[in-house]
Amino acid sequence: EWARAKKLRWIGVDCGSADHPMNTIIRNWMPRQAKEADAHFKKKYDMPLEQFFDDSKYQLMHLELFNHGIIHAECLGGDIDLLLNERATIACFPWRLVDGESCIARIVAFVDDAKHAELMAKKEKAKLTKFGDIAGIQNDWLHDEGRARALCAKK
Repeated sequence: EWARAKKLRWIGVDCGSADHPMNTIIRNWMPRQAKEADAHFKKKYDMPLEQFFDDSKYQLMHLELFNHGIIHAECLGGDIDLLLNERATIACFPWRLVDGESCIARIVAFVDDAKHAELMAKKEKAKLTKFGDIAGIQNDWLHDEGRARALCAKK
């Protein structure tokens, strides 16, 4: 509902699935983590994991959003943390794959020159991985900026 209200067309995530891991097959594959998540959901939401993510919501990001023309790209890397809660022109260049449901693709965000200079100045201040990408977890300040943008957008 949130993504539809925002009129989003793409959602990019830097993890293996846009769905909560406990709303995927991982819940069955990792019973110890599912038990921990169940305790957390009971404490935070006053309901067990099975009730919070019932069968009608299974892999919601995959099944619900696609029907509304909202797609997502998973396992994005690089400097995604520079664009948290920002809009950009996004292009996807997938491998040619016949009869497949997903494939490897190059995802590129296009911004104007002034925005690019601003983003590269931020990158110079950020901690990087050994590959030269933004090390997301080590740059809380980028996440704080993204949250602030989200709060401003709500007003």
